[in-house]
Amino acid sequence: MWSIYDPRHIFIYIYYPLPRIGKNMNPRVFLKVMIILMLLPSLICLFLPDMIASYYTRLMYPATLFIAAFFSMRIASIYQGWLRKAFVFLSLFLSLMMLAQLEPHWEIWRTMIGTSFPLMLVLTQWATYAMLVLCALYVLKVTELRAISRTGWLAILALGLIGLFILLYHLPSVLQQISGSRYADVYTISLVLIRILDVAIVIMLVPVVILYAQQMKVEGRESVTFTTIICGIILSLTAAYIYELVSGVPLYVIRHAVYQTGSILDAVYLFSYLIIAAGLYVHKKYDEWGYRTVEKVLAGA
Repeated sequence: MWSIYDPRHIFIYIYYPLPRIGKNMNPRVFLKVMIILMLLPSLICLFLPDMIASYYTRLMYPATLFIAAFFSMRIASIYQGWLRKAFVFLSLFLSLMMLAQLEPHWEIWRTMIGTSFPLMLVLTQWATYAMLVLCALYVLKVTELRAISRTGWLAILALGLIGLFILLYHLPSVLQQISGSRYADVYTISLVLIRILDVAIVIMLVPVVILYAQQMKVEGRESVTFTTIICGIILSLTAAYIYELVSGVPLYVIRHAVYQTGSILDAVYLFSYLIIAAGLYVHKKYDEWGYRTVEKVLAGA
């Protein structure tokens, strides 16, 4: 007999919903279980040796984003009209995010275009964000509601304050750097604009997901999968900035000394990508499970 304090009970509590998933295909329960399970591959990088952790994150980042982009394109094939376009642009956004993680790909471009490489990086990042903005715009076209609840406004205000801290933390040093030179470095200004764009996109995504959730609630449909996807995107966009605020380490140091070294930041990034993929997978399966539920109800009738 197992004791009630036996550590193996942890796995029972984690996997207990799985029979319900197999029987009733409950997407909300399945998604909760998957999010819990995504913690394991995310946190494992914290316990690996530095070199292995580096290889692990370099492999997992693009692989997870590729899977997420694939699921998004599969979802796009299910829908028609605006939702199809929304998930196509989401897939393109995730694909460009994936390319950003492939260092051999960038080394080839660096060799080919030489001094124009920084400009290409900036243009690629702006194109990546453009895909996400277009996705959000098409999601808004689906929603008929435009009124946001008080809780929604509080969430927007909270993220707005965090965004303000992110901007103010780095802006003085950049302005000093620009004013100290004869001309403003294009790459430096672009990085400032990207920081501003990151904050603006995060603030934009919050009302989008709130309005979508409210619309789905009115229609009696599930919205937790889309909410999970957007939360993963927001986490991936803000993780480095929050790490910068908490640790006091500048972004350029984070990029070269913290990123892809098995740090807590790597665990957060990987978790954000994994929950995006999990949300898309459950979203893809939602209609299939819904059809099975209807068939069971009709068969029982």
